[in-house]
Amino acid sequence: MQYPNQELEKLIDKYVNGEANSEEIDIVERFFESFSSRPNLLNTLPDEVQEALKTRIHSGIMNKLASNKKRSFSFSQIAAAAILCIAFASLFLYLINAPQNQEVTLTNGQQRQIVLEDGTKVTLNASSKIIYPTSFKDSSTREVTLIGEAFFDVTKNPAKPFLIHTPRMEISVLGTAFNVRDYAEENNAETALVRGKVSIWKTGTNDQKFILKPREKFVITKLDRPEKASPSPSLKTITAPTGIAIQPFTVSEKDGSALETEWLLNRITIQDERLLDIALKLERMYGVEIKITNKAIASQRYSATFENEQLESILKALQTVNYFQIKKTGKNQLQLF
Repeated sequence: MQYPNQELEKLIDKYVNGEANSEEIDIVERFFESFSSRPNLLNTLPDEVQEALKTRIHSGIMNKLASNKKRSFSFSQIAAAAILCIAFASLFLYLINAPQNQEVTLTNGQQRQIVLEDGTKVTLNASSKIIYPTSFKDSSTREVTLIGEAFFDVTKNPAKPFLIHTPRMEISVLGTAFNVRDYAEENNAETALVRGKVSIWKTGTNDQKFILKPREKFVITKLDRPEKASPSPSLKTITAPTGIAIQPFTVSEKDGSALETEWLLNRITIQDERLLDIALKLERMYGVEIKITNKAIASQRYSATFENEQLESILKALQTVNYFQIKKTGKNQLQLF
């Protein structure tokens, strides 16, 4: 979408004054139709641009109405001016009343539960961001953007699908519970369905959609090949070659948990993983920075499960399997060597 510019402003002036030709009239009218048919486009404008539009629209209407009183117009000119003023007024009222987006960004070591306007519950994991409107009232869909990880328990509403946009996945649901994980620094992005049904596809494509059943997960894996150059929109998409798979996952009969959702219980399971990858999990969970200065130690592999454990206890337990030294280098900063 292009922002209003000087050429468009000139066309609008010609339109109001009855001086526009048929082609110019068509351009102006299609421009205002785009706002009425896709009002959500306005939410993509920066706040300062929206404010400028409000001021411009209001002053433009007032100026045109004032100047019209001093001039004589034909019926067609008056009708054209009236149509444009109505379009301006509608857009102005929408800008004033349109729901604003909320943005919640968490750093390492944080978690937060958010209840959306429709009753949907979202538990946001550490080092994650979610963007959502304050209200879904005047929208045909319920759309949010997620970067990182969150567990969704979506309120059922067949008339208004719930859509989640991540850098690598697009997810459409009616009412269900599932976990979404898409961290830029990780090779895998996945959506794991606990109950209900979801439709899911890779961001940027909609010709291959998958339907997940409970205890299935959709996994996108970055392949070990160079990334392709791409533009940089507000939501950066992953353009590296990827593989897609539908995989089953296990849910515990004891507490209903799964590896994919264990972070909700403050639990961490390590399955034959390098210390380098374990450190990344611990950084996210405990809000610390861990630097490994020895490549051999970084490549050591471990398997274990920890629940509600202090970081110090976890590191000491890992030390007993394959020894390494720990040094505190600053506030919330550790060095392993």
